Amino acid sequence: MRVVKHKLLVSLSLMSLCACGGESAPSSKEAAWPSFEAPPAEKVAESKPLPRACELVTGEEASVVLDQPTGLMGDEVENCVWASAGNPGHITMLMVQIGREHSVEEAETMFDAMTGLPGDLNAMINGQLGERMRKSGQEIDDLGDAAWRSASNADLIGTEQLVVRQGRVVLQINITGMTKTGKLDGLSQRVEVAARRALERI
Repeated sequence: MRVVKHKLLVSLSLMSLCACGGESAPSSKEAAWPSFEAPPAEKVAESKPLPRACELVTGEEASVVLDQPTGLMGDEVENCVWASAGNPGHITMLMVQIGREHSVEEAETMFDAMTGLPGDLNAMINGQLGERMRKSGQEIDDLGDAAWRSASNADLIGTEQLVVRQGRVVLQINITGMTKTGKLDGLSQRVEVAARRALERI
């Protein structure tokens, strides 16, 4: 009789443990089910392919920026070149470059390199022509994570550049003209508008 009572108590104890214990581990079938949780929005945005450079600034928009008709000179995934067609003797080119780096730190390094490049290039041109370098720049606070506009003039070539970093993406819009770009009234403002529209498409 004592043996029966002992077995009964053991059975009741085991039943109590099963009923009151913590959550049981998922079975192998349950563990194999995929997770349907959506990835964070920033991960989705970063994994989305970048648009082609010529989709960021279209031919119509390039014509507005340069204030004259334009034609397509180069169409690559990360590089686009529009050239003015209004005056064959004074060609002005609008170049768009887009790229995504592996990390924000690499994008910052690329941004710094791109904002310093035109000055070095034009300094070399001016040195060969014997001209003094004239250069100016301006930081734009409310465009992307960082933005820098610069302009410079050599004897024959003028440039207007806007470089924008947004996360790991670096966008550059560069205007290079056979005449000084400063003569194009409102050019800086039109380039900035084009950059803002381009960022909306990324």
